[in-house]
Amino acid sequence: MNITVLELGEDKVRIALLGQGHTFMNALINEIQKDPTVDVANYIIEFQFSDPVLTVTTHDNKDPVAPILAACSRISADCAGLLNDLSSIKQ
Repeated sequence: MNITVLELGEDKVRIALLGQGHTFMNALINEIQKDPTVDVANYIIEFQFSDPVLTVTTHDNKDPVAPILAACSRISADCAGLLNDLSSIKQ
């Protein structure tokens, strides 16, 4: 996945995620919002064929990238578990 960091501050990050759509972004936002340090997590797709821009802000100047990394790890673990369960069906 290609990303472009548009803005990075002490408590705010804006990242463009090239080629992603609503399905992935909704899953990512859902996981990011589970982090208690997160103040705001949202994304916008300005035009129909433009890339989404993720914005995350945190409370008390916490690192805004950490909740994104944690959310991606949880999504990856969920997918790995699903793959494992599906592979056991074929056997």
